[in-house]
Amino acid sequence: MIKHSMKKVIIASLAFAILASLFVYTRLGDFWQEEGELERYVYPSDFSDCWSVEQRRKKCRIPEEVLSEMTVEELVWAVIDYPFLFEVLVSSQNTGWSALLPDKSNAFAKLIECRRPEGKIIKVLKEAWEAEDADISQVYLARQIFYDSQERYFDFSKKQLEYLSANEKLE
Repeated sequence: MIKHSMKKVIIASLAFAILASLFVYTRLGDFWQEEGELERYVYPSDFSDCWSVEQRRKKCRIPEEVLSEMTVEELVWAVIDYPFLFEVLVSSQNTGWSALLPDKSNAFAKLIECRRPEGKIIKVLKEAWEAEDADISQVYLARQIFYDSQERYFDFSKKQLEYLSANEKLE
């Protein structure tokens, strides 16, 4: 009888230890991913070999092998740096930005698939907004895109939505 009870205790302890290890491993994985060096994707700037806008957009698609290795932060920067962000704004006046952007920017499409990226999106946008070397107009456009897409793809908190929708003036 005691041996049977002891087996149950040992099995329960092992199961608890395995679950705790998985939880710690997941948390450390997120931490290590955050602490890694951020590598911003560099889009092409020479379009002399392209005859149409569609060819230019196609040239700006991030290769899948690069895209699959990007962190949430790198994906947000790839959205901010996307060369055709303004064109998406102009062409999406009636449908909203988020309706067209996943088809145009595969970084945004990949970001939609990420598990709960809202806090990291806000963190990157705030840091980009405050950085002196950032292209503030691109950051502003990206902020508007994430505000527009929050009902479709993301679940920002009320405080985060207030930040996204803030009408700060561009200098």
